[in-house]
Amino acid sequence: MSPRVSVWIANAVFASFIVVSLFYSLVHFENQNLKTETASLNEERNRSFAIVQELSRVKNQFPMAYQCHYSFGLSNGSLHEITERIPYSIYKRLRLGDTIEVYKKEIKIFGKQTAISRIKGNEEPLPLLENLERYFLYGFIYLLVLVGVTLAFRVLGLLSQTYPLPQKPNENDEIVVNKSQD
Repeated sequence: MSPRVSVWIANAVFASFIVVSLFYSLVHFENQNLKTETASLNEERNRSFAIVQELSRVKNQFPMAYQCHYSFGLSNGSLHEITERIPYSIYKRLRLGDTIEVYKKEIKIFGKQTAISRIKGNEEPLPLLENLERYFLYGFIYLLVLVGVTLAFRVLGLLSQTYPLPQKPNENDEIVVNKSQD
């Protein structure tokens, strides 16, 4: 392996680190924005009505969890559908086709117009971008370690110790040949 290949590896690690850092910062700031919008969601001016379209129990979940799928209209006239986790106390009151009171807010996530909402009285946390943020955080940490190792090899000269250059014998050096006896 020539030392030139390690330069390409180091450059690839640095480029990957920069790309993952940009993605992580983008997702982190969008998630922070989404958290602030969610905090101000339960205001009276955001109150609206929605129609229940589906009620279900989440399988293989302990303790039991329930979901409500409902739709409501946006300001541009289109319908927006949302699935939300709900506690059993709300689940047992709802029926398909019921009109329910929700708090809704139209926002932009990654430049796309969308809406967030919550059923009145529901205290379950809303699904934010936390899993995506965590995914990029782990990638960021992994590549940070790789950048540290790469810098140790490049800056401290450990690469030359790991891959020493072959030494050519001088003309004055004796060549010792071991001959084994038959």
